[in-house]
Amino acid sequence: MKLILDNAVLEKYNQYYFTLHPKAHKEPIPNPYHPSINEWFIKSRPEMNNLKQKWKDFIVWWVTDLGYEQMNKVKMTFTVYFPTKRRHDVDNQVPKFILDGFVEAGLIPDDDEEHLTELTLKTGYDKNNPRTEIIIEE
Repeated sequence: MKLILDNAVLEKYNQYYFTLHPKAHKEPIPNPYHPSINEWFIKSRPEMNNLKQKWKDFIVWWVTDLGYEQMNKVKMTFTVYFPTKRRHDVDNQVPKFILDGFVEAGLIPDDDEEHLTELTLKTGYDKNNPRTEIIIEE
């Protein structure tokens, strides 16, 4: 199965989010790709927890919206397409919050080695359509 997290998904989520939080002004998920480990690792613990919770809420909404059911043993490939040609370290694109959201949503029972047997990370460039493509194989 292939999941594509792009700006259209974020727009749909933002509509949902702002109906729940009418006083909010800032989009909870600003980009269609996971924050780099360099971005979230330097945050204070409360800021990191807040970021993690926003991503978890988003991923649970997304998986529920797509209607996918639980898979028990999977391999995943994450390809992040950035809007710039700026150099990105592949290993900094660890999708920790997305994986935690998949567990919370019930897509996978856990992100341990028994249920997630392989994780491949890739990066690319697409100025007009930045996105994250997630291929999940059972």
